[in-house]
Amino acid sequence: MDAAQAVSLVVEWIRSRGLDYPTEGLAADRFEAGWSVYAPVDVDETDPMAFLDMPVGRSVFLVGDSGRIEEVSSSIPPQQAEKRFTARERAARSSDGASGPMPHDPLAGDDIEVVASEASMLIEPIVQQLALLGPPEWEWLWAEFAFTVSAEIAHLRFSSYHRSVVVPVPESVAALVRKQRGIVAMMPAGPWWRLLLTVTNRGETTVKYDYGDGPFPYDRLLAPEHYRNDLETYPRPSVPAWLARYIDRPGL
Repeated sequence: MDAAQAVSLVVEWIRSRGLDYPTEGLAADRFEAGWSVYAPVDVDETDPMAFLDMPVGRSVFLVGDSGRIEEVSSSIPPQQAEKRFTARERAARSSDGASGPMPHDPLAGDDIEVVASEASMLIEPIVQQLALLGPPEWEWLWAEFAFTVSAEIAHLRFSSYHRSVVVPVPESVAALVRKQRGIVAMMPAGPWWRLLLTVTNRGETTVKYDYGDGPFPYDRLLAPEHYRNDLETYPRPSVPAWLARYIDRPGL
């Protein structure tokens, strides 16, 4: 893919989504996995106050050689945004165009660090949205997500010194959790089976990824076919013995 093709894809992307963004005069800079496409900003370098007129947080479009487009903010350092994008491109190549499920390409050490950082960053908006669901004067929240590609269980409970209440988890939060799991799937260990969050009203957060080292609680256990579906999408080098027996049980 050359620069003109990358710009053309971005123009189509902008128009199809009705974005308030220029479609004329776009520039494209090459990076490892594709092109960074953006609207240049003309600044009078002779005017020391011209920087005040520069837009902050304007969109930049990263276009992979695969044709995938991702919109990012210019407030994110370009090298950091491009590095994350490159890691995702590498991970995606393992399954794109394959005739059947394949393990992800192994990520380099730096790529693993980038993916881990991105997965960690997504915890904050999940916690923020969960906190808004709580009753007045809650002290702690416990959230548990048991997800596969074909079924999900989400449980949220708020407690104080006086009472405890269970609150439904809305789809907007489940979508964030789903996205976070998809990013974790790029890691060597694969996607978690359960995500456990404990949060205080002071913002202290504990995060645990459960990979099935021990059996899951009965009310957090999905039907065997959902774990089989997940393993077809995300093959793993090994599965805990108890879970392998559960998946293979006939008639379930």
